[in-house]
Amino acid sequence: MLPIHSHHCQAVPPERLELNAAEKRLLAAEEAARGCRLQEMRKLPLYDMCFACGEANPIGLHLHFFLLPGEDGCLAFFTPRPEHQSYNGRMHGGLITVLLDEIMGNYLFMKEGTPAYTARIDLRFREPVRIGATIRCVGRETKRKGRLVVMEGQIVTEDGTIAAEAVSHMMMEKEQPK
Repeated sequence: MLPIHSHHCQAVPPERLELNAAEKRLLAAEEAARGCRLQEMRKLPLYDMCFACGEANPIGLHLHFFLLPGEDGCLAFFTPRPEHQSYNGRMHGGLITVLLDEIMGNYLFMKEGTPAYTARIDLRFREPVRIGATIRCVGRETKRKGRLVVMEGQIVTEDGTIAAEAVSHMMMEKEQPK
């Protein structure tokens, strides 16, 4: 396994993070449980229109991804707003799928420095995600064979309930000849 490129991570003081109060609280709890400050995986300006993390995308989710030390994975926090709902008070399942796809694919992109494409994703929705309730999005690499990488993702509510989970087979982009 290749290490995360050091230029892809940055320690960001909590007061400079663009997270809401609940997201900052969950990040602080995660850091306290791990005994260290989590490094944010740096956003690349080339992809500032990315729907998940792009800062320039006016309708984007504006996610911040944090490296999980000692693990092959990362996490993000998200608080769905009314515009993210399907049935009243519940987050749209398609957007939950986006969160899972991004937490798995973005980790690989940052780790490898090359895009990873979802070849297959198997999802299980277990509990509704409530509008206004902050969730943890966790992605971990579990297996690799050549360019094919198997990832697992979870959406976890504040009380620790797994609301959704996925296994994704991601295909790393072929290296371009130099």
